[in-house]
Amino acid sequence: MLVAGCGESTPSAPNAALPTSTSAAPIATEPWDPCTIPDNAVEVAGLDVESKSSNLFGDAPLSNDWKTCIWTDPDPGSWYFLGAFSGFHSLDDLEANDRFNQFSKVDGLGGYQFLRADRPAGRSCGMAFEVEKGLVYFVLDTMGSEDPQGDPCVEIMRIA
Repeated sequence: MLVAGCGESTPSAPNAALPTSTSAAPIATEPWDPCTIPDNAVEVAGLDVESKSSNLFGDAPLSNDWKTCIWTDPDPGSWYFLGAFSGFHSLDDLEANDRFNQFSKVDGLGGYQFLRADRPAGRSCGMAFEVEKGLVYFVLDTMGSEDPQGDPCVEIMRIA
């Protein structure tokens, strides 16, 4: 059909009519909501589906710039929680944030691993992925004073 539309018309094969209107894909006004990750994917990642929350503390959003969702690990003595963040930002924006440092590319996943600057070593790790309309990143943090029961960077790589 594309070839026929480009050629000259003949009585037996007229040119294809050009559309009289076009419709563009709608422009997203809000980032993707990570709380829409299907429950079965959350379970496969080893997280507690029932712990899903858009905020750890009350109803106020963690940020006005990011959509957030948080889960804990399913073990009775949960040692970590995982936060997922989505926004119309770039990796450069995340790298410029003083709260994060030590960014390194993770070739097998196509993302970037990083640490939280305000957490002691071995207590937190993050993964960031550039997406079509912004950035999605995950941060795995140990809960309060719980001792890590593993390496947060190994755990987040497994989840990612």
